[in-house]
Amino acid sequence: MTFSDLREDQASALAERLEDFARGRGDERLRDFAGRLGELSQRERDRLSTELMAIFARERDPEAYTLLYELNVEGVSRLVRYHLRRCIYPVDPRDVVQEVFLNIYRYPDHFDPRSATAYRNWTHTIVRNAALRHGQRAQRHAASSLSVTGRDGEEEGPLELEDRRGRSPLDATAEREEVDVLTGAWRLYLLAYLDAFARLAPAEKTVLTLIECDGLSYREAGERMGVRPESLKMRVFRARRKLYDLMRRRFEGGSLPPRRDEPAALREERRIVAASLGKFHTADSLRARMKARASRKQEEAEA
Repeated sequence: MTFSDLREDQASALAERLEDFARGRGDERLRDFAGRLGELSQRERDRLSTELMAIFARERDPEAYTLLYELNVEGVSRLVRYHLRRCIYPVDPRDVVQEVFLNIYRYPDHFDPRSATAYRNWTHTIVRNAALRHGQRAQRHAASSLSVTGRDGEEEGPLELEDRRGRSPLDATAEREEVDVLTGAWRLYLLAYLDAFARLAPAEKTVLTLIECDGLSYREAGERMGVRPESLKMRVFRARRKLYDLMRRRFEGGSLPPRRDEPAALREERRIVAASLGKFHTADSLRARMKARASRKQEEAEA
């Protein structure tokens, strides 16, 4: 386990806390380490970690543990990633680091401080064991054995491992279907918005364009249109409310009077999109399907 260099601000803050901790204990060795914290050699940092761990093992001093954690968390994280490099199943290194320091906190009686490098060697063992456990756990959760049943009804043995976290052809098909449904629903929504916007009065279109498209403030838009900001806010509110009412009527199945200025191509596209969505075009139906799929995924993960 190699230590990473502490940042200047990090070393300064840690040295100050270590100085206060050593002064309170009357420990001159720790005070010396605190004064040279950013310049300590590898062996000196090993000795410092060992002494802090020995204090925690004897007295369960929470400040000793906190200093020990902040001094070593980067080195432990690097060591964890080193041990996980050959694990073919996904393991979050942060989970392993958390378990390492939890074991250090829970089992300080197992620590023997007689060697200057005692903390380094002890932590190496904890990290290796924790990484191994997480790798084995990931393998159990990610794969199950597939076997073949022979003619006599007995299983002939495993053929391969099935990755339960992998995407099956059924999953891929369902995801593509959901993407198609979402794309169609979004297109239908945009078409409905375009149709509703076209039905607004020219002044209403102008205020919405200035505020929502051009990004002007109410004061700037009011100056451009020659009205007070308060009056402009009321126009924007009424235009938005009109858009909402028109779109709600559209999606609730109500009919709107035909527009004389609607292009034939736009009218045909809206018809095609609405027909292709079928029974899945409503938001409630789409949410229900996505919720059911998420529930299946959770059940598979817990199996």
